[in-house]
Amino acid sequence: MALLVTGAMGHVGYAVAKHAAAQGLSVVAQYLNTYDKAAAESLGPKVAWVRCDLGEPAAIAALASKHHIDGCIHSAALPNDKTARPVPQRAFQSNVAAVQTLLELGRESGWRRFVLVSSGAVFQRWTDTTKSIRETEPASPVNVYGTTKHCAELLTSMYNEIYKLSAATVRVSWIYGPPLVPKQFDGPRGPIPEFLRRALKGEAIDEPSGGDFAASFTHVDDCALGLLAVYRADKLGFSLYHLGSGENYTTKRVAEAVRGCVPGAKVKVGAGTKPWTDFTVLRGPLNCERMLDDVGFKPTLTLEQGVANFADWMRKNPEVYT
Repeated sequence: MALLVTGAMGHVGYAVAKHAAAQGLSVVAQYLNTYDKAAAESLGPKVAWVRCDLGEPAAIAALASKHHIDGCIHSAALPNDKTARPVPQRAFQSNVAAVQTLLELGRESGWRRFVLVSSGAVFQRWTDTTKSIRETEPASPVNVYGTTKHCAELLTSMYNEIYKLSAATVRVSWIYGPPLVPKQFDGPRGPIPEFLRRALKGEAIDEPSGGDFAASFTHVDDCALGLLAVYRADKLGFSLYHLGSGENYTTKRVAEAVRGCVPGAKVKVGAGTKPWTDFTVLRGPLNCERMLDDVGFKPTLTLEQGVANFADWMRKNPEVYT
């Protein structure tokens, strides 16, 4: 039997496939348009790569039958409002309709587990940046991305409650780390890849504002391992979990971390929250105690360790930022 990882050429999906294979799981890695042969082959024979359109239920059913799928970690999605807002119909098809198709297949096939990767972006009306957000707090989506992700969460909860499919949503927050390094400024990705890319190129960074922006940045390896912990747990006590660092880090602290791991780096950032709040709202960090108490998982990398690991990987792969 095999684990289906959707969006496996994406940031989170690729890390999930990599760590699942390392844990000895047989993985079917779904992708649609983007395919990197070298990256795919580097994960080894435990990972079978399959092109499949998640908008075609018959194709998904055929894939699941052929490869003996018995569970899924669903990470495929339009990943932020910058990409979702211009194409609301496509966002709905990708972020909602595909989820229902997979849940129904899981119900019919008797999957052992379905894990939906969602986002802290469903809390867009949260105003207290000092208070952490528990799973019991009501979601408050406003934009296209947050709304479609919350719709998918509701479907996952419904299939868990009504149809007794072992299905859970895991909300993640501000994921960073290899291999995602935008070639140019990409606001929704946050300051970590932006500052590392420029610092490793020897560029002096002197931003007039943004230092007071804060978010619960989480390394992609911690994210993937947490998702796998939920997937592999013998039983789940809840259908909703938060996964993240559990605390907000300011851009000023990010700058310090970059200076600490890139010798000679010149990184200065002024007060204020822009440009980062042009792309997101400030909110408190996700409270992740439920993940620890019920599944036994807690991220291990501090911000400084995660940024240093990311910098080391970028030095070994200079083609991603030069």
